[in-house]
Amino acid sequence: MYTVNKNLLNNVPSVIVETDKFKTITIQLVFRSISERERVTKRNLLSRMMIKRTDTFLKEADLLNHLAYLYGAHLTSTTGRKGRDHTVTIGMELVNDKFIYEDMDIVGEMCKLLNEVLQSPFNYDASDEDFFNKEKRLYRNRLKSMKDNRAQASFQAMVNLMFEEEDYKYFSFGVLEDVESLTLEDIKEEHSRMMAEDELKILAVGAVDEDIEDKLSKIHQREALVELKHQPYPDKAIEQVKRETDAQKIEQAKLNMGFRVSDLDLQERMAFNVMNQMFGGSASSLLFQNIREKMSLAYQISSQIDIRNGYMFVMGGVDPKNTEKAETAILRELETLQRGEFEDDFVEEVKRMMRVNRKEVMDKPKGLLALEYNRMLQDEHSSSWEERLAAVDSAMIADVSKRVVLDTVYVLTRSEEDEQN
Repeated sequence: MYTVNKNLLNNVPSVIVETDKFKTITIQLVFRSISERERVTKRNLLSRMMIKRTDTFLKEADLLNHLAYLYGAHLTSTTGRKGRDHTVTIGMELVNDKFIYEDMDIVGEMCKLLNEVLQSPFNYDASDEDFFNKEKRLYRNRLKSMKDNRAQASFQAMVNLMFEEEDYKYFSFGVLEDVESLTLEDIKEEHSRMMAEDELKILAVGAVDEDIEDKLSKIHQREALVELKHQPYPDKAIEQVKRETDAQKIEQAKLNMGFRVSDLDLQERMAFNVMNQMFGGSASSLLFQNIREKMSLAYQISSQIDIRNGYMFVMGGVDPKNTEKAETAILRELETLQRGEFEDDFVEEVKRMMRVNRKEVMDKPKGLLALEYNRMLQDEHSSSWEERLAAVDSAMIADVSKRVVLDTVYVLTRSEEDEQN
């Protein structure tokens, strides 16, 4: 069991999850703003730089040594997408000083360090150019390596096609083509904008002391509360299915399909989640059991959803000769759900699996914080997650499935020359 305390610390909303389940304390600073192409790449590089050095620790090695001295604390940064928003999360995981013999205020020290992490980019100057260029090079190489992954590259190509005129096509990890032109001044400007305009929430979880709010209040303060309405991308009508096929020297074709579903309320999103698990989101799903196991039309296949925006994606590795047959079979499985041709036991099995998965998430500090953060972004709803899951039945699954419409098909296949060899 755990308790959740919410408060406003220096005009920054805080969520403190008190639990004896963990021997560590995890603190997260989550910045959120509208996702825009001109910002996502800057925000990624900025977040990487922020955790590498500060005004006190001018070398990454010095910062790592300081973290090691404080019993191996971990300082991390991640970026993500929430609805139509881009998030930057600065995280700190540290040992609870209740479990060490030295008289140390590790939480207090880490909160001071997090304050320095946030403030140091204001002071970037010419002496930081080499540091900037190094991080820029590493970041560019990381994005290049992602493009070298055929499965990932083909999925991104499908997203680019599906959302050709929508900002959703810009992934949370940034745009490779935008890296080269970035300057240190761009990073400073983005940092200033993020600190002034982003919604910021401070989250903490662990067996915290009574003075935890006093310590967290040292991280950051604002003159006024900044709140950003959380909303999905607007619905878009599908006029006709977009199709594109590219050829490369590959052995296994990549079949990617994008679907849209519109106007989902919170209860219907839960049904959409269950429906996806039944369709292709688990080992017991229709796609895995029928397309892969029974029909042998795919080497691997799965589906995933963006539940907030109402998108579903199917990714499969198939024989180049079977791409059309696999596409037809995938749509046939979707029609099975739309007609309600499945047993109630299948629905209940998936719901049991989702409960187990949620419990596993809650058994980890970051998972527990993610659930609490998502809860803060949800629309007001009188029922709990468990109540909404319990309410999902076969009729609701069929109804949501009928609203899932194919938007895009992208295939990366073997070139004709390679087929002949």
